Amino acid sequence: MKRIDLSVIELCDENGEVTPLAVVFDGKEYGIDKVLSVTRHAPNEVACVSPMRYDCIVRGVKRTIYKDAHPSNKWFSVK
Repeated sequence: MKRIDLSVIELCDENGEVTPLAVVFDGKEYGIDKVLSVTRHAPNEVACVSPMRYDCIVRGVKRTIYKDAHPSNKWFSVK
């Protein structure tokens, strides 16, 4: 598995809850239609810091993205 770092447009509400709104990859923005689930789950064999897993629908296709915990807070996917 290979980690792919992403830029993500997110909303952080008054309670600190983060919702990804769009993924930016190779200069193109892909809107997230729906977040299906959010869990704390690390992908196998990928270096990461206790990430949150977001199962999403992106332009009609199910995709999984991850957000590292503090202090990194980086978004990524795996391939």
